[in-house]
Amino acid sequence: MRKFTSLASLMLAGLLIVGCSNSNKELEEASAQDLYSKGQIYLQDGDYNSAIRYLDAIGGKGNTQFGEQTQLSLIYAQYKVGEYYKALDIAERFVRAYPNSAHTDYVFYLAALSNARLSDNFIQDFFGINRASRSIDAVRNAYGSFQTIVRDFPNSKYAPEAQQWMGYLLNRMAEHELEVVKFYDKRDAYVAMSNRVEEMMRFYPDTKATAEALPYMKKAFEQMGLNDSAQKVDALIEANKGKEYPNVTKPAYGEQF
Repeated sequence: MRKFTSLASLMLAGLLIVGCSNSNKELEEASAQDLYSKGQIYLQDGDYNSAIRYLDAIGGKGNTQFGEQTQLSLIYAQYKVGEYYKALDIAERFVRAYPNSAHTDYVFYLAALSNARLSDNFIQDFFGINRASRSIDAVRNAYGSFQTIVRDFPNSKYAPEAQQWMGYLLNRMAEHELEVVKFYDKRDAYVAMSNRVEEMMRFYPDTKATAEALPYMKKAFEQMGLNDSAQKVDALIEANKGKEYPNVTKPAYGEQF
């Protein structure tokens, strides 16, 4: 029985090797047109990994006829299989190679969604646990790409969704800053704490997180003996009492798809 299992395994391995060999041979011998056509078929069928294999192979043909559309398809396929860093890398190269492309807004849209995905934490989404203290780089990058769409492509079909994402991400960045303020508070770093809240007032003025950060600023000034500044912040806190902030919910991913 053991020999039969071993033989079956060897036969299966041999078939896989032959299959891979035949597949690689097909990619090498196929024309750029054939590779592109098959890649698009796989893309439409939702077989994104196969689409990536065929579309990637076009690069070795030295054919630029399908270059722009191939790169657009690859960005999308890499995004769909969860290879967000690869999608971002291709998107960055695309913008450099095709600065006047009619699809630039689409590229920024996929780049923004890729960064938004990277910023996600499934524990936060599933259990509602606050992870605002985690790395914020991907959030900032996502916000920047959505902002580019709204600013440079106001008539793009992606602009309304980008605007929604900007509101959500802005609040997430503000929440992150509030966590940093709390971190400084625990370490009695009052200068850093007051400076951080001041930055929040400048960049995230109308967010709930900034309002919640004001008492920390007041405390910092009091601890540093800056009573006049503390009183000014206290007046600001009183002025903001009862103020309601919009309940910003996370937009759904890729409604345009």
